[in-house]
Amino acid sequence: MPLTSGDVRDKRFSTSRLRLGYVQEDVDALLRRVEETLRALEQGTRPSKVITASDVMRSQFRTTVMRPGYDEEEVDAFLDEVAETLRGLGLYSQQLRAGKHSAEYFRRTAAPRPRAPVSSRMRPEDIRNKGFNTTRLRVGYSEEEVDAFLDRAEATIAALVNGQPTEAPLTASQVREVQFSSTRLRSGYVETEVDAFLDEIADELERYGLH
Repeated sequence: MPLTSGDVRDKRFSTSRLRLGYVQEDVDALLRRVEETLRALEQGTRPSKVITASDVMRSQFRTTVMRPGYDEEEVDAFLDEVAETLRGLGLYSQQLRAGKHSAEYFRRTAAPRPRAPVSSRMRPEDIRNKGFNTTRLRVGYSEEEVDAFLDRAEATIAALVNGQPTEAPLTASQVREVQFSSTRLRSGYVETEVDAFLDEIADELERYGLH
């Protein structure tokens, strides 16, 4: 459910003292901007200083150890909700580069994605058109690395579909063993979604005997 200005105003976070936390003033300042934007939209007026999903996703906070700070995981999770609400209102930056397998990228693509023929076997377009949700400050997989690897996976499936298994660049074991860099202070693909799709690809390659 989309957040309201009241939800943002009334949000409270746990505090940490002996472990890393976000500087409270930094988080409060960002949330005030979010609240002002949402309140203006609720009142049918134009916000004086619009904050977008891109602004939220790119925000960074100082950290504190020996004085109270907001719990990082709680803030990260709430900001994911904030960004999703702003996207739903159309407040995302057109300058924000989304990975080509991100749900954000597909939402902004003008041309409709082609529908693959109904088949029990995986097709190259199944990989090309796969979309993942993205994280903001929580750990995710590097979009660039996942995109590049899925290009190879798409080429592999294309070779198999065309009856050219010797041209397939990947095996199932390579898919299962691949590792990607993690991101935190910038967007990344949700790890569990990527892992699940890679399992599907590996299973398909094993059906072709590419163990």
